[in-house]
Amino acid sequence: MSLETLREHRRVFAAKPVLGDVYGVWFDRLLEGLPGASLVLEAGAGPGLFAPHAKAKRPDLRWIALDLIEAPWNDIVADAQVLPFRDGTIDAVLGVDFVHHLSTPLEFFRDVARVLKPGGELRVIEPWVSPFSYPVYRFLHQEGATLGLDPARPFSKGDLKAPFEGDAGVTRAIATRVDDATWRRLGYAARPTLTPINGFAYLLSLGFKPPSLLPRFFAPAVMALDRLIRPRSLTAMRIDLRARKAP
Repeated sequence: MSLETLREHRRVFAAKPVLGDVYGVWFDRLLEGLPGASLVLEAGAGPGLFAPHAKAKRPDLRWIALDLIEAPWNDIVADAQVLPFRDGTIDAVLGVDFVHHLSTPLEFFRDVARVLKPGGELRVIEPWVSPFSYPVYRFLHQEGATLGLDPARPFSKGDLKAPFEGDAGVTRAIATRVDDATWRRLGYAARPTLTPINGFAYLLSLGFKPPSLLPRFFAPAVMALDRLIRPRSLTAMRIDLRARKAP
């Protein structure tokens, strides 16, 4: 990833209000129920789309946006797998679409548990490989979807992988191939909870590609359909993953 790529994502996001509507649903989901005055770390902030939404919706939160690529709209440049914070200082860690880019995801989970206060929570929304989403991610998306990945080191290039290289199969590997004992060793009270999200509106919006198949006036109906059709593991395109630090 480069700063130019992030700027392009910001440009497309600004030019496609329907994309903001789609992401706004996910942002609100992650913000819901956070205690007032929480110190929140946004990991993988990238093009800086979440922070303005959060500051408008939840001005009571103290927000730190972190990303590996230096950008003027984010607060800290750092690797999310080696967080530059003292132990037990952060109330919550949030993020959208970044875990599946990490070269050592379990080290990220370990370091998040380190910086979280006791009982603090990690909340992320990530791609999810299901029978419905697999062909989309595998054949229509630049990142692909690989089944059976090693959740500790999902990329063959290891730490040498490009920052923007990702794989939709990473989250499923983390969810299905890491046992309860490992989650406890990483510092969590239990294995993460997983809530599937349909994502039909996102699919029709074509994401960060300039065109869209979803007119904005029709977006509320499709997003309502996303909510009304109970998300199942068969149809999900995204997953809401939450992990709480052990008290």
